[in-house]
Amino acid sequence: MAEIYAISDDILMPENLALEYVREILECGVKFFQFRSKKAVKNENLASEILNLCEKFGAKFIVNDDVKFAKKIGAKAVHLGKDDENIKEAFEILGKDAYVGVSCYNDINLAINAAKNGASYVAFGSVFTSLTKPNAPKCGLEVVKEAKQILNLPICVIGGINASNISNVARLKPDMIAIISAIYKDGMIKRNLENLQRNLSL
Repeated sequence: MAEIYAISDDILMPENLALEYVREILECGVKFFQFRSKKAVKNENLASEILNLCEKFGAKFIVNDDVKFAKKIGAKAVHLGKDDENIKEAFEILGKDAYVGVSCYNDINLAINAAKNGASYVAFGSVFTSLTKPNAPKCGLEVVKEAKQILNLPICVIGGINASNISNVARLKPDMIAIISAIYKDGMIKRNLENLQRNLSL
């Protein structure tokens, strides 16, 4: 069964509630957590505390976009977009044992190249309209289906996934399903995740 991959958000996860939210997420059994901050100056102390919390729960802590920030706080995992440091550079900075995910949007060729360059996983999306990134390019579920057939590394899907559509995504057997808004809705983290996990296994 696919693992839920939780991603933070500067607005939906305010800094004063961040540790409480992350603890709730991890207590629900989530094993992948991405620290995604678009602030000009990221909160180093907060990221370090979340990293420590993830380690206590045996969860993977992944920094979005910023390889140098990951290095600074001692994180060994990053998620890269098309315009971020390239995969090889990420391994050079973080070490050969780094965990490097790559956004491939709706492009199988990007994923094939990422795999050749040693990516740990690839992500496709937005599979549905995303509340946090409404202008993100759309990625049809058939792209995910094709990727599953030709790629030999874990596949993550992202974009507008919630309790009402997660079972449709799960049928494609991705390895990870990345979620933002549907986790933080109304601040009811535990209830939201239980709902997502229940529908994931339908």
